[in-house]
Amino acid sequence: MFRDREEAGKLLAEEIKKVIKDKKDTVILAIPRGGVPVAYWISKMLNIPFSMVVAKKITFPHEPEAAVGAATPDGTYMLADYISESSYQVREAIDKAIEEAKEKLSKYLRGKEPDIKDKTVIIVDDGIATGYTAMVAGKYAKNKGAKKAILAVPVCPSDSIGRTSKVFDQVICYHKVDSLFFAVGAYYQDFHQVSDEELSDYLKKAEEEGLLYK
Repeated sequence: MFRDREEAGKLLAEEIKKVIKDKKDTVILAIPRGGVPVAYWISKMLNIPFSMVVAKKITFPHEPEAAVGAATPDGTYMLADYISESSYQVREAIDKAIEEAKEKLSKYLRGKEPDIKDKTVIIVDDGIATGYTAMVAGKYAKNKGAKKAILAVPVCPSDSIGRTSKVFDQVICYHKVDSLFFAVGAYYQDFHQVSDEELSDYLKKAEEEGLLYK
């Protein structure tokens, strides 16, 4: 169990260091909000600049907690295999997620997406469950011209490695879990919801320390 996202980021940084031998042209993209503290500490320890990739879960109004996919501001999306995108309800849910992702992009990055063409991109979150958000972030990176997309998370279910590997060139997970019932928060002592204020503080610190990728 991780004490908090700071400890998770530091431990994950050690794993990434074993894999990334050449940090030139490498960028970390954190999935907000929980991925930002993790990415900040990786960035700080490895001296790799970081920014964010905004991805919103695709959900239905009657089940707002159950994600059936995810989408990014540029219109990239991914759905669960059992969901047919031909229905009006699904199409509406996709469009809503894309619009919300655009709003978050405007809020967090003033609407400017980071230039990642020809970069090795490390997508970071505080953990994955279904993996849709991470996978759509990986697809987004590839669509934006990344030469390589790597997923790095502190904790994940073992069976998500194969699934996410369909999108990513490499998957780094510090703690793989064999369990039918998985929740990221169960592996943190402190798993508070990261506020917008806290996120802004991390970005401000990163900018002051020359770690923010623009």
